[in-house]
Amino acid sequence: MKHRLRATALLAGTAMAVAFGAGSASAQQAVKIGMFTPLTGASSVVGLDMQRGVELAIARINAGFDVPMQDGTTLTVGPGLLGAPINLIVEDDESRPQAAMDAARKLVEVDGVAVLIGEYSSGRTQPVGQYANENQVVHISIGANAESLRDIGPYFFDAIALAGLQGPQLIAMAQAAIGDVDTFGTIFPNNPYGVGMEIATCAAAAAIGIECVSTIRYEEQKTDYRPELNQLTAPQPDAVAFFAYGADATLILRQAFELGVDAAGTWFGAEVSNWVADVAAIPEVAEGIRGVEHAVAGELYETQYRAAYVDAYGEEPLTVFGAFGYDAAMLAALAINAAGSTDSDAIRQAMHEVSQTYLGITGNLAFDEDGMRMFQDYGEFIYTNGELVPYVAE
Repeated sequence: MKHRLRATALLAGTAMAVAFGAGSASAQQAVKIGMFTPLTGASSVVGLDMQRGVELAIARINAGFDVPMQDGTTLTVGPGLLGAPINLIVEDDESRPQAAMDAARKLVEVDGVAVLIGEYSSGRTQPVGQYANENQVVHISIGANAESLRDIGPYFFDAIALAGLQGPQLIAMAQAAIGDVDTFGTIFPNNPYGVGMEIATCAAAAAIGIECVSTIRYEEQKTDYRPELNQLTAPQPDAVAFFAYGADATLILRQAFELGVDAAGTWFGAEVSNWVADVAAIPEVAEGIRGVEHAVAGELYETQYRAAYVDAYGEEPLTVFGAFGYDAAMLAALAINAAGSTDSDAIRQAMHEVSQTYLGITGNLAFDEDGMRMFQDYGEFIYTNGELVPYVAE
């Protein structure tokens, strides 16, 4: 069966043709990497950004690239892998768990991909990870970081650190910004990531004598969150920890603004960059909100990623998660190159090895024995004047 590299429809239904083939190798010879990502639905902005990051990495490997190593050297990989180009096959999971499973089954059972990359939501990533693990296909998550992902199995890897540290950081940020904080509220999605964040945040609060007086687990992609917001604010918590995906975040923030909630003074978000592009049309609803984000910066990020992204797509990176997609794709390419084959067990073993030496644009991606990223830098930010900028407590 012939396959060709294709990118699913982008925002507003615009199709983008992607052709990273090289030389005269036929499609049957190409190394196939599959990606499931949300190009429609609540997480579509993040999904597009992740696709772009993966595309940039694949394009470089297909052209031949000097990959930076942690010891200061570079490793030349390519053009292509195993003497043939990489074909990246992208499927839209529509921001829905069932669609994510359908996409994964198609990529594994029909396309026969060597590696599966995706996704951002833990609720969509976890069942796909379990499926891929049962079928002994290496799966690399880009942005999902629920603590429960650790238990999926040996073919699952996570290019972003798990969420356990974010809860305590939100508590510490609130204390530094507000001062006396006796009570906390949380509003997180009712999925593995959201539940894990609620538990981590409230455990960190309890450890220093702060009480979680309202814990809201909301269902995604609703059309009205005012009942949840009223429940959240009824006990009048001193501060609120929250997270929402793209379009959901915009609706929650807009309705909170309409209800007169002082989010600017009391709300502290996890992974705040994910809704910045979505809220751009109504920036006043998010003005002054502070939060924690994975820190993606530095010379390597600027020179090897941001500049290339702007050149390729004509705009700044939409979120931080495209950078994690780039690193996930680089790890996949390095592992296949080191394994010298597309055998799943050889790639799985090589993943552990290459993670210890690759210098990612998001930092050190070294995996622990469970395939989870061990090191992660975080930054504190504030949304002001329509932009997310670094925040320093006064």
